Amino acid sequence: MRTLALLLFGGFVLAVLAAAFAPASAPSELPRFTEEREAAALFFVKKHLPEFLPLLAELKKNNLARYQREIREVFQVTEMLADLQDDPRRHDLELKIWKTENKAHALVAKLSTPNGEDRKKVESRLQELVRELVELDIQVLELKADQLGKELGEVKDELTKAREQIERNVKTRFDALLDQAKKSKKG
Repeated sequence: MRTLALLLFGGFVLAVLAAAFAPASAPSELPRFTEEREAAALFFVKKHLPEFLPLLAELKKNNLARYQREIREVFQVTEMLADLQDDPRRHDLELKIWKTENKAHALVAKLSTPNGEDRKKVESRLQELVRELVELDIQVLELKADQLGKELGEVKDELTKAREQIERNVKTRFDALLDQAKKSKKG
């Protein structure tokens, strides 16, 4: 019975773990299961959520198809994070969010405990994690706002330069079109 509960808990947590951070995609859009991707996914879990390794091992023994799907989903998360390597602040924030969300989901599964005192401790820790998630979401929005503000400033600078150089740009384009016309008459 304990194994079944562990399996169900593990499956729930892993499903939430993958869904929480993976882009919305149909199962067919997940990468194919390979030993190399399995190794990469397990390395990622070992590095960032080692407490889930026993759950994956249990799932592998009892439901290979589900295990492979979970591995494929975790691998997809690693790929998404790899795409963020050029933006270290965003990468770190997204990884923190992913880890915190999954810790919260693991606590949600523990809320079924009959012991009132244990339940209060779990709820208290869950409240802390939720606050952390909200603060991380705000940090992501602040980062996006900073990036968009920088982009907007660059576009405004470009617009100002274009307005200041209207006559020069008109002459340059006009001359280029005349040159093109001359070349086409010769050719």
